[in-house]
Amino acid sequence: MVAVCAISFYAFPVLAHTTGAFWSVPVGAYTVDVGYDPVSFTTGQYARFDFLLWNGPADTGTQADFAEIWVRIIGDNNASLLATGIWKQPYGPTTLLYEFAKPGTYTLETSYRNADGKDIAVGSFPITVVASNEGGVSLRSAVPFLFGVLVGAFAIALWGRRKTS
Repeated sequence: MVAVCAISFYAFPVLAHTTGAFWSVPVGAYTVDVGYDPVSFTTGQYARFDFLLWNGPADTGTQADFAEIWVRIIGDNNASLLATGIWKQPYGPTTLLYEFAKPGTYTLETSYRNADGKDIAVGSFPITVVASNEGGVSLRSAVPFLFGVLVGAFAIALWGRRKTS
């Protein structure tokens, strides 16, 4: 039984993405590999990106060493919506959560860097975001409104109490 498990482990390398959806592009001696979840991007919903770098093809199972990754999300008119550096995590995937506010076409640019901060591999991936099917007001936009209503009601109650005194 142990021999069968060991054979299947080495015969089928395990990729470290949390989902099966990913982009993969060879860049020189490396393969830039970005996993993502959910499979389709929708406004108002967080997207998770997992960043990996492989020596050679991604299916070899040999992860390349990098110190950090610079990520840029570009929207319409080539405007940067996010530009950030992320240190490589010692355990598990190096991850980014991002919420797309508007539907449209975006670009995710990645730059894997060594400990000296020099690019070792870069990749660029297109993202299409569709509008949410949820009707009405989202909780995220309703909370400030409800807070304003409560503060206003409290202020009116204090003002009315002050006039009657």
